[in-house]
Amino acid sequence: MDKKSVTFKGKEYKLDLHGFLEQADQWDEDFAEGMAARLGILGGLTEDHWRFIHYLRDKFLVENTVPVIVIACSENNLRLTQLRQLFSAGYHRGACKIAGINFAFMSDVNIWLTYECVPKVELEHEVDTLGFLKDFEQWNERFAQWAACNWELPEGFTDKHWKIINYLRDFYRQNGNIPSAFELCSANDIGLDEFGRLFPDGYRRGACRAAGLPFFG
Repeated sequence: MDKKSVTFKGKEYKLDLHGFLEQADQWDEDFAEGMAARLGILGGLTEDHWRFIHYLRDKFLVENTVPVIVIACSENNLRLTQLRQLFSAGYHRGACKIAGINFAFMSDVNIWLTYECVPKVELEHEVDTLGFLKDFEQWNERFAQWAACNWELPEGFTDKHWKIINYLRDFYRQNGNIPSAFELCSANDIGLDEFGRLFPDGYRRGACRAAGLPFFG
């Protein structure tokens, strides 16, 4: 992959190998607006967008870090669903890219942060607009790992994760529906608190999506 550049309002911006702004001091609001449009945010950035973008810029330039998504949402009083509505391309591939944070920096800070930046699995699995797998039978462990790319899991997936995911897949295959969170916890002998630590995105958007189950409204 060759390095490239983009031009917004007559100014050229150099990008790194992954399409992120290469030089932090090149960032300005024209870059943010231009990149946002390229990432599907039409009609311009709102105050909510700018508030989160400047929050990320401060973390990047002042504190020399990039927070994981759970902390970023908590510090901005946002739910994960609200963040996704603001940045449909995702936290790292969307918000961080618009904020001018490059791939190399995220890799140095925490290699897990970069996993969302390489969306290869999206080419292998057809998902709906919410990121749920369209074909239950197309599921594999790579899809589950992709679904969890924004979770704060220092050790990655554990045996407990796979036990719950396999339980959900077996339950759906037999019943054509999903169990309640309480049924799942009881069947797997875990408490709701432990479940929340295992699946920080929650029950449906976390565990059920990783298990390849369709979206149930």
